[in-house]
Amino acid sequence: MITRSIAAKRWGAAAASLVALTLVTAGCTTSAPTGDPTTSDEPVEILFWSWLPNIQTTIDLFEEAHPNITVNLENVGAGQEQYTKMQNAIDAGSGGPDVAQVTYDAIASFAITGALADIEQSTDADLDDIFLSGVLQNVRVDGTTYGVPQDFGPGVLYYREDVFTDAGVEVPETWDDYAVAAEAIRASGDDRYITYLDAGLADFAYMGFWQMEADPWSVSSADVSIDLGGAGPQQWAEYWGDLNARDLLIHSTMGSDEWFRQMGDGQIASWVVGAWGLQALQNNLPDNEGLWRVAPMPSWEAGQPASSQFGGSSTVVLEQSEKKDAATTFALWLNSDPVAVESLKNDQGLLPTTNAAWEAPDFVDEEIAYLGGQQARQVFAESADTTAPGWEWLPFQVYVTSVFQDTVGAAIDSGGDMEAALLDWQGRIVEYAQNQGFTVAE
Repeated sequence: MITRSIAAKRWGAAAASLVALTLVTAGCTTSAPTGDPTTSDEPVEILFWSWLPNIQTTIDLFEEAHPNITVNLENVGAGQEQYTKMQNAIDAGSGGPDVAQVTYDAIASFAITGALADIEQSTDADLDDIFLSGVLQNVRVDGTTYGVPQDFGPGVLYYREDVFTDAGVEVPETWDDYAVAAEAIRASGDDRYITYLDAGLADFAYMGFWQMEADPWSVSSADVSIDLGGAGPQQWAEYWGDLNARDLLIHSTMGSDEWFRQMGDGQIASWVVGAWGLQALQNNLPDNEGLWRVAPMPSWEAGQPASSQFGGSSTVVLEQSEKKDAATTFALWLNSDPVAVESLKNDQGLLPTTNAAWEAPDFVDEEIAYLGGQQARQVFAESADTTAPGWEWLPFQVYVTSVFQDTVGAAIDSGGDMEAALLDWQGRIVEYAQNQGFTVAE
């Protein structure tokens, strides 16, 4: 069960909407926000931007419980498409939403410019009592809470039990074990690989850096420090670069038709990803039921488990909104009220972020048929409990992600020096940061 000590897009928005895990949650309530408009007879309308396909179902439930608040929903795109429109509205001073869905990696870029409201200024609710501390870490910048956690992706290892058994390998507990297993699986068949590398998937690097507490960057107001040449990032690059150079990894694009075929055929034998990957497997590879299992992420040192996160999104309130109380009421209800959480389970399948959900035995101990009856959420909970603390996103993370493929991705494609490629990536990041007016230390 998750304890209070839990520490904290190419698929970006897709990852958020693919986080579909069955949820049975215990009762969880939030305090009424300060100035809660439901205590007034005056009707209030707020505008909500979200890319979730069936979120109107949950909005209808909110409006039943809050008859004086009308939520108008707009889907203006996902990820960068939405963020560009948000920034344009922010720059114009009008035309934006009151509430918006934003992935965790993009919060800092809006918060640093003053575009997001401090959630705790419009509520008496104790967010630390309601939400897991590890996900609250994802919405806090310099101690200020700029969003309400909606879902998250504790890192795990999905693996094909049949392929592992055929190759005679045990589930790896460490990354050294994983490298040995990679050799055995590669030797067990011409078209078998332990996993894949995606040249455009910066999230995989983030996940690795986070797990090993590599601290590739830090932020303090307009001062940033970038260090991809440090021991941690370089160790990560050396490890994956070595497996890549030895032809132990297949190159593929996560989420593509080919990638799903490779996963379904057992050509790709494992997947390191957020817990939400279960729904992607269930929805796209139903014939694989019973073949997959889940385990904790391998650790760098035996006996010292550590994990990280991949994916997840929040609900933010814009500072320019003139209806912050109503917007905050909606954002909190949407992500913590038991009716809302149940609706998001049924209609969106989001992995919950509340303490109450993870304290419910019916939720944590449920046997997942797709994973051979495994009590998978116990593994998810362990990952959440061992998530390394202290991870932060740069206030221009979207740009950082966009140039990953040109630098590290190029080395992945060529089988080249990933350690040197990290320094190329750093050079692009530093140049951009300086051009944006940040003081950069390397």
